[in-house]
Amino acid sequence: MRYTHSIMVKQAWVMAGLAIHAFASAATPCTGIDRSLSAAQQRNYAAAIEQHLNQQLGPEVQQKITTAPQDIRQVFRLGTWHIVYVHTHVSDEPFLFYPQPPDKAAAYVTAWAGSAASDEAPSIRAWLRKNAPGIPPKLARCFAWQVTAARDVQ
Repeated sequence: MRYTHSIMVKQAWVMAGLAIHAFASAATPCTGIDRSLSAAQQRNYAAAIEQHLNQQLGPEVQQKITTAPQDIRQVFRLGTWHIVYVHTHVSDEPFLFYPQPPDKAAAYVTAWAGSAASDEAPSIRAWLRKNAPGIPPKLARCFAWQVTAARDVQ
């Protein structure tokens, strides 16, 4: 009897471990989105994004913006589309939206900074359809989830 109880306890622990693993690796709206960012990409993106920020945000904040490779915090990539989370040192950290790699683009198409409430995902996706025309729906869902439910979760 004691041996059977011991086996049942071990089985329960194994099942609990499997459940925890399944929960931890559960799919999110960002599953399948490329989040990789190499040191070379950080360097290349930083130089291009600095130029874009100075053209597009610089006049608004009335100062020169500098970005270093470590200021490129995150990237979300699907197809040619890129969303880049960057530290500007002068404003809330924006997500910049590009229909191609930032180092191949003349400018970002739109930017998002700030926070969002958990129930705002549908309105964020609508905002993206309007302000980032052509963004893949899966990437829009990932971004909306990222800023409403999982900010800074890798």
